[in-house]
Amino acid sequence: MAGIDEAGRGPLAGPVVAAALIFPAACDMLAGVNDSKKLTARQRETLYDDVLKQALASGIGVVEASEIDRINILQATYKAMRQALGRLRHQIDHILVDGRALPGSIYPQTAIVGGDRTCYSIAAASIVAKVFRDRLMRQLDEVFPNYGFAQHKGYGTARHLAAIALYKPCPVHRLTFQGVREHLPDFSGTVSTKETGRWGEHLAAYYLFRHGWRIRQRNYRAGVFGEIDIIAQKGRALAFIEVKTARVGNFGPPETWVDQRKATQLGQIAEAWLAEQPEEEYECRFDVIGVSWQNQDIRINHVEDAILL
Repeated sequence: MAGIDEAGRGPLAGPVVAAALIFPAACDMLAGVNDSKKLTARQRETLYDDVLKQALASGIGVVEASEIDRINILQATYKAMRQALGRLRHQIDHILVDGRALPGSIYPQTAIVGGDRTCYSIAAASIVAKVFRDRLMRQLDEVFPNYGFAQHKGYGTARHLAAIALYKPCPVHRLTFQGVREHLPDFSGTVSTKETGRWGEHLAAYYLFRHGWRIRQRNYRAGVFGEIDIIAQKGRALAFIEVKTARVGNFGPPETWVDQRKATQLGQIAEAWLAEQPEEEYECRFDVIGVSWQNQDIRINHVEDAILL
């Protein structure tokens, strides 16, 4: 039997995550396994590794904010659960679901109200889903540092609501949720608007994150030399990245807009950032990311080694 549960239905940002676990029939129940909401973060982190070691099979499903907006949070939760079950790589005879039954399941199932408090495999799945999602939100805090994701994990705290009002939503916010939709960016202006440029930088940073880059810093300013949009690292490669944003048809592809004067300026900013870092070997380069869109069609073009100094 596979126990399944989710984490992240209520937040204003980030994905909904589901976990499915199968345990040996005669396994000993680990002390402390309970509804993840009743445990401290430290207890969940400790149990996470122990639970996965004990399980015969585990599967994780992740549905991102954009999909939540498209199909609604309930359907997104069901989709994450189906993903988790599909990734178990083990024979499934029956599933145990916390709360409501899973519609359209191809397996016999039992829905247990309060299952994360009374059923071992569901409780364990709730811990795995919660820890997996919390770790992802801490990573997203590096990508979008103004919102405090590492602290509140996307939930609607006072600090988070204030950040949304001040900085406007970012691409991992659930744009249809109350508390977010009231502050949607206004893209009706020209290409030079501040909101358009910020959204383009958000999209570029998220693109890099999803392609395995770690965002080291955003909007680094070096005095009179100005600012560089994104500093990102993958392995030993360290990219200083200028982001250019435009609507389709305005002045050509935005990734072609960096001139020699700007290139020289970026080199000076990079030298200032490197001087602040501990001694470490980097393979440095200068990239440009062009973000352009027309209606809902977004194009992101990452040009590596675009600037030769």
